[in-house]
Amino acid sequence: MKVYLKNKYPSIFLACVFLVLPTTRSLGAVIVYDRVTTVKTPVYLKVLTKGKIFADGGRLVEFYLDDKSLGKNLTGGDGYGYRKYVPRRAGTFKVRATSDGESGNGLVLVMKKSDKAVLIEIEGGFKDAYISDIAAGASRQAVKQLLKKYRVIYLSRNTGVKMARNWLDEMTFPDAPVLRWRGAQTLSALKEKGIQLYAIIGAAGVIAAAADHVEKRYTFDETKNGQTVNDWHELMTELPKSAPADSKNNKKK
Repeated sequence: MKVYLKNKYPSIFLACVFLVLPTTRSLGAVIVYDRVTTVKTPVYLKVLTKGKIFADGGRLVEFYLDDKSLGKNLTGGDGYGYRKYVPRRAGTFKVRATSDGESGNGLVLVMKKSDKAVLIEIEGGFKDAYISDIAAGASRQAVKQLLKKYRVIYLSRNTGVKMARNWLDEMTFPDAPVLRWRGAQTLSALKEKGIQLYAIIGAAGVIAAAADHVEKRYTFDETKNGQTVNDWHELMTELPKSAPADSKNNKKK
């Protein structure tokens, strides 16, 4: 029955999987969104303050980067608050926001403009991991290998970034920022920050939307808009065929 749902109605299947998964990060009243930018390129850290169900605006939030305070901002009536940040060095940094005794955590990935990014759409790239421990192990190991040469960015298409992050934690995937997939708009926003989009892995519809932005596009689905591969082993064999010459300089700082 699981295989039928996965093949016939993948979005329904994945949503059901997320609903039954335990969460390792609290669904608290402060939600911090992950961000990606390049050195010296401004980015707005984003937070949402919530009540038990609905957004709770007008709250004072203090932002921390690697436990160093960046200052305080009020959230708006919609519950969202922002803090401008201009990074001076590359790396992956932890962001924490606190308000009224509650807190939330996120990541900021700061890339050098010479770095190459590999984007992985969670629902399409990891779909076999939801029902197979073997497939989960293979994809987890592949991400670890990718991080030796590239910067990895996860994309969440249907489940939302909070649930996607919880699932990645539960499955012990390597830490990397999770961004909401909004089609080509997401890719355009990344490129505007000077990020080099080297490759994208995901469902057929995702890589089709990426056709004008990313040259190397991989999927486990049938498609005419990229390269279809059978599994992560084959994908990792194909990807290094045009690996960047400066990959030795792209390791995490």
